[in-house]
Parts: sequence; C-alpha cells; structure tokens
Amino acid sequence: MSAVPVPTRQEVVNVLEAVLDGTSSRLAAAEWAAEVQENIESEDPEAVDPDMWHLLRLTASLDVQSGEAYLHSDNDIREWIEGRK
Repeated sequence: MSAVPVPTRQEVVNVLEAVLDGTSSRLAAAEWAAEVQENIESEDPEAVDPDMWHLLRLTASLDVQSGEAYLHSDNDIREWIEGRK
C-alpha cells in the first residue's frame, strides 16, 4: 500500500467546494491536486479510485486560463461535483 495519503472522492469534492465558496483559490487547489497526483504516480497509481483520479486531474487544471477567463468555469466545477458525489 502507498505511503502517500490518497484522497477520497469526497476530499477532492471538498477542495472544489472550497474554491466555489471562496475559502480556497483556484491556484491553491490546483497545486494541491498536482502534488497529490505526482506523489501517487510515483508511489502506487493502481491504488486509487478511478473516479477520484479523474476528479483530481480536473482539479489540477483549475488555474488554467484561456485569455482572461479560466478554462473551467464555476458551472463546470459544479457539474464535476454533482457527477462525482
């Protein structure tokens, strides 16, 4: 088993909800997700829930911008949350 704490789907959803309610920035959420993703990949990528992994990958892209706007809107984030709970 991996020494890296693998988040649950709910923990990733909690991060996304924090972005929506303004208690976390998109950058902080994306950096957290990217770090967790990198640690899991280096340790044991088979030890993860595929739905959590997909949600984690989306979270890692929250700070990507297309021009002045973010690539993923708040509505996109809400849809991810609803689709993964």
